[in-house]
Amino acid sequence: MEKTCEDRIAKLQRENARLNKVISEKDKFLATVSHEVRSPMNGVFGMADALSRTSLDEKQRRYLTVLRNACDSMLLIANQLLDKGKLGSGQTTLVPVDFDLSEFVSGQVAEFSARAEKKGLILELDTKFLTDSRIRFDRVRLGQVLNNLISNAIRYTDEGRVVVRAILQASSEDKRHLIISVEDSGIGIAADKHNLVFEAFSSADPVESANRGGTGLGLNVVQELVALMKGSIRLDSTAGLGSTFTVELVVQPAKGDEQPDTPARRPMPKSLNVLLAEDNDSNAFVFEVLLEDTGVNTTRVRNGQEAVMAFERTQFDVVFMDIQMPVMNGIQATAAIRELQKGKKHPVPVIALSADTVASQCHEYKAAGFTDSILKPMRQRDLLDMLSIFDKNID
Repeated sequence: MEKTCEDRIAKLQRENARLNKVISEKDKFLATVSHEVRSPMNGVFGMADALSRTSLDEKQRRYLTVLRNACDSMLLIANQLLDKGKLGSGQTTLVPVDFDLSEFVSGQVAEFSARAEKKGLILELDTKFLTDSRIRFDRVRLGQVLNNLISNAIRYTDEGRVVVRAILQASSEDKRHLIISVEDSGIGIAADKHNLVFEAFSSADPVESANRGGTGLGLNVVQELVALMKGSIRLDSTAGLGSTFTVELVVQPAKGDEQPDTPARRPMPKSLNVLLAEDNDSNAFVFEVLLEDTGVNTTRVRNGQEAVMAFERTQFDVVFMDIQMPVMNGIQATAAIRELQKGKKHPVPVIALSADTVASQCHEYKAAGFTDSILKPMRQRDLLDMLSIFDKNID
């Protein structure tokens, strides 16, 4: 009997080891796919961004609009595939932080204002039932849910409006009941198709979805994220009369009333001396083009070892460090730079330029000493917002 039990335990241990190996390989695969897809996308996004700031005639601007819309669709597909993969592997974890819900929802809605205006839609935000709106929750995952729902509503609405509502109710001393709904006046969904829209790679009308650029993954990802957050999602819709998606979650009040300690955005300092470690010539060119006419002086190196050597020779105000590079990668190079700066009162900020979206990478970045990160493909506003934080305060 004892031998049988030992055999079973040994078998379970082997199976567990095999599953862990499969999960690890899937993680590596997702990181590789993310990097290989996002790196060339960075060049496309960057050049489209740069073109938009040049003198163009009406015909060229129409061409550019088509290009940028295609870029947004590519990024949406890449993000949803990667989100689906991470959720399926069980590697997505919740990281609660304190934040102001009202400001957060307003910011999310503002991101879609130009897109809604382009379609002639009214995009409304209703937060009149938000009082004492500082909460503790996973801001990133909540943002993914809201982003997908608003994007979906605008995609399937041709006229009228999209209304985002947020309600926060106290359910106990340490819990709050959060209700977020996204209502649209779009094409609607027939009652017998409601379940279909939450299935992966499925939709109520495949032809309509394909024509509108749907992937069949957005609502499936939303449903899995809501389940991960131990909440619920409900669909109310009638064909031809629009749809309302309602998410209900239990959140905690913020631990304190103080605002998070984040650097204030200021006008960008002039004549910043920036070190760029980037092995990809196209991405390096994009970086330099995005900073044209800003007064930033950029020194470019091609790997982490060259970055450390350049850092030893020259005083830089900010370092932008690609992660995947030959000879020495960005994580190793940043750790080496931090060693050189031991005891410094104001260590030089090192910003990760990453095309990897796998959440586990973030812990490595922090351990290596990165100050912050920008995810590829980057836009000029992301780069300028990051640079606006830093003054010349090096010892």
